[in-house]
Amino acid sequence: MADNKKEKVGIQDIAEVLNISASTVSRALNNHPRISKKTKDKVRQVARRLGYYHAEPEPVSPEKAEVVVVLAPTLEYAFYREIIAGVRDYLRKKDYFVFVLDARSSDDFVVSFFKSYKKYGVSGMIHILCNKKVPSDFYSIPLNDILPVVSVFEPEEETGVSAVLPDMFQGIYKSVSYLHSLDATRVALLLENRNKPEDDQIISSFESSFESLGISTDKICTYFLSGENDGISNVLKSVFRRNNRPDVIFVKNVTSAYEVENEAERQGIKIPDDLFLVTIDTESGTKSLTNNMSLLKLPGYEMGQKAASILLDQIENPGTDKKTAIVPVNFILKGSAMRIE
Repeated sequence: MADNKKEKVGIQDIAEVLNISASTVSRALNNHPRISKKTKDKVRQVARRLGYYHAEPEPVSPEKAEVVVVLAPTLEYAFYREIIAGVRDYLRKKDYFVFVLDARSSDDFVVSFFKSYKKYGVSGMIHILCNKKVPSDFYSIPLNDILPVVSVFEPEEETGVSAVLPDMFQGIYKSVSYLHSLDATRVALLLENRNKPEDDQIISSFESSFESLGISTDKICTYFLSGENDGISNVLKSVFRRNNRPDVIFVKNVTSAYEVENEAERQGIKIPDDLFLVTIDTESGTKSLTNNMSLLKLPGYEMGQKAASILLDQIENPGTDKKTAIVPVNFILKGSAMRIE
C-alpha cells in the first residue's frame, strides 16, 4: 500500500502545500542552481512527509514552465511598452514565459484576473498601476495565495506588495534648478490625469522642487488633457492666452509636444528663445525630438528590469520581504535648447 501511495503523490501535490509553482518544486528536487537552499529544504521536507518518491530528475515540460503575467493599463502608451520590454528581456534570459494582458485601464479587470489566475499556472505577476486610488486589500487574493506580486508605482494605500518607482524628484529638481538659473520659473504642466500615479508624482515633485529652491508653487499651472474633446488644442489656446504666459511647458509624450510646438509657431512664439519645451517621455522618444525639445526621461525599461528582478527573487525565495526600488529619472537637455545669457 505504501508504494501505491507514493506513486500517487506528484510534484503538484507538493506545490499546493507550499503555494508555489510545480516547476519550482521540480527544479528544487533536481537541485537547480536558481532555487535557494531554503526553498529546496522546504520542498524536500514536504516531499518526505507526503511520501513522494523522486526516482530520477523530472524535466520541466512546457506545461510546467514558469509563467509571469504583466498587467498593463494599455499597450498604446510608449512608457508602458518600455516597462514590458524590460520585464521580457530580463525574464527571457531566465527561461520564463511572459504573458501581457491589456487591463483596459480597469481595476475591476485586474481584480477579475486575480480571481481566475490559478487556471493559467501563473508563478508571479507584475502590475503596472493606472490608478493611485486602490484599496489596501487590492492584492489580498494573490497575497493570501502567497503569489509574488510587484507593482510598478505605489498606490496611496499600503497594499503589502513590492513596488518599483521612478525617482521623479531627482530629474525634475535638476530641470527646475537649471531653468531657475535662467529666470524661467513660470511652468505649465500638460498631463493626462491626476489619478495616474506618474502624473501625481510629477506634480508633487514639481511642487517639492519649487519649495526647495524658494520659488512659489503658485507659478505652476497644471492642465489635464484627458476628457478634452478637441485634444490638446483648446488647452494650448488657454495656456498661450494667459497674461503671464509660461516660461516653460512640460508636456507628457512627444506627440503632444509636437502639437505645442506647432501652436507656438502659429502664435509667433519661438522655442527656445521665448519658451522652453520639455517632453516627459521614454528613451524611445528621444529619436523623435526636434532640436528645440528637451527630455525628462522616464526610465520605463529600467523599471521593467528591476520589477522582474524583484519578482524573480520572490518566486525563487518564498517569504522574501517586501521591497521598494527607486529608479532615477534623467533630465536630457538638447544642445539648441541651452539658452546662454
